[in-house]
Amino acid sequence: MQTNDSKKTIKIVQLAILFALVIVLQSIASFGVVNICLCLIPITLGATLLGPKSGAALGFMFGVLALFWGIVGKDVFTYYLFTANPVMTIIICIAKGTLCGFVPGIVYKALKNKNELVGSIVASVLAPIVNTGVFALGCLIIKNDVVNVTLSLIPTADASNFFLLLFGTLITVNFFVEFIVNVVFSPVLYKLTSIINKRINA
Repeated sequence: MQTNDSKKTIKIVQLAILFALVIVLQSIASFGVVNICLCLIPITLGATLLGPKSGAALGFMFGVLALFWGIVGKDVFTYYLFTANPVMTIIICIAKGTLCGFVPGIVYKALKNKNELVGSIVASVLAPIVNTGVFALGCLIIKNDVVNVTLSLIPTADASNFFLLLFGTLITVNFFVEFIVNVVFSPVLYKLTSIINKRINA
């Protein structure tokens, strides 16, 4: 039987590996206009394996990276939002990232004793829903700022319709791809969580 200290060490190593995966996957994804967030997979794994606090920490890292790549102009849509309203864009990125790790962790923790597989699936589904939901809400809050920026760049543009078209397209594409990826990987996350937990407790 492993000691509490050795279990803590193993969890720290696991968290470090997941942090590295989040950094790599988000750095790869944050280019262009339509960005698919592959790092929701390690975030969800961290939330189910290590708990909601670890999920939140991984999500926070995701939010910081999304913001960074937006500020430097690699993530075009985030840069667009940051130009319109820097403070709200910072809040949106950090909030959506942190919550998409924390909420699945809380739900999995509540469900795992009843049915671990169901808990893993629900957690995997919640991650893209929370990520996209918070992002969409934030975008709608700063819609007028984005419209004003669009008009300053293209005075003759129908800025409101342009924003809604761009917003709707990006949100829809991002959400469905992220949702499908996480649902497909949810059985894998369940297996990984079960195997790792058994080995830690062995």
